[in-house]
Amino acid sequence: MPTAEERAHQRIIELILSRAYGPGDRLVESELAQAFGLSRTPIRNAMRQLVAEGLLEAHDGKGCYVPKLTPEDMRDTFKARIYLEGKAALEAAQSRTEEDLRYVRDLLEREKDHYRTGQLQEYTDINKEFHLLLATMAHNPYIERFVRQTFWRSELYIFFFDRFYVPEEPDRPLRDPSQSRSCQEHERIVEAIASGDGTLAEATMKAHIFTTYSLMTRRMPLIATTGLQPARYV
Repeated sequence: MPTAEERAHQRIIELILSRAYGPGDRLVESELAQAFGLSRTPIRNAMRQLVAEGLLEAHDGKGCYVPKLTPEDMRDTFKARIYLEGKAALEAAQSRTEEDLRYVRDLLEREKDHYRTGQLQEYTDINKEFHLLLATMAHNPYIERFVRQTFWRSELYIFFFDRFYVPEEPDRPLRDPSQSRSCQEHERIVEAIASGDGTLAEATMKAHIFTTYSLMTRRMPLIATTGLQPARYV
């Protein structure tokens, strides 16, 4: 059973994902404790963890805030992810076990199911688990730590600007996983890792994250509503 701190951590992420808080908004510890029915201690610890992971920022002892999003920060965040997760995939290709491969392939099947039915939270959880699992499979605690930080920071941009996370009309038609760029690219990454080809795994992962970044910068209508402008990856 999840601890109170783990529950608080997940609930805060869900609030950000649901846009209850937007970029620049302050999260008040006492308000969250009351809303979640928890004491302030697990809320405080969860917020500290989210600051360490890059999903929140602490401002001079005045509480925690959802970071303000800028084209420059998005560029730097995704550039770091491309490098770090590429290396994680390379290392995973050299150190993966059969158990690792069985588990990550099961994740891919569940990802397709959630995409098909439009289960946003479950799909998000699988995507997170996929990327962080591959970092774990690198068996390098430093790579894993920094992948986790850059992953969560980039998720802020994806939560607010990716079309998948923009609320749609109820009763929307089912989605076809074969048309999902992310599902297909995840499969290619796993197959490269399974083959033991670290160079291919690294290149495939880098291409996957760069494609995500490129698509994000092209979504002018969403970005314009928040004052962001497209950024060029360099």
